[in-house]
Amino acid sequence: MIPLGLLLISLVALTAQSFVVAQYIHSSIMDPNWESFAKMFGVEPPPNGPNAYCLDYCAPKLPFLSGWLGIGAFLGGVISLTYIWFKPRP
Repeated sequence: MIPLGLLLISLVALTAQSFVVAQYIHSSIMDPNWESFAKMFGVEPPPNGPNAYCLDYCAPKLPFLSGWLGIGAFLGGVISLTYIWFKPRP
């Protein structure tokens, strides 16, 4: 039951992460100032305006917490399922 729960948690977390990535891509195309993405996910937008310039990566960092949660839950589910499958029986 635990492996199934972990795999279900990973499914939900990775679905949430795919929504975040879709919004990230949408904001990069439709809103080059990143205002809507920054407001939605609480990240700091890059500087913009007439006196602002960016010499490096000019996009906000991608929030990846749900992605790491999904990866961890998936690996935990697969490892526990493998352990239960190959566990020696008395």
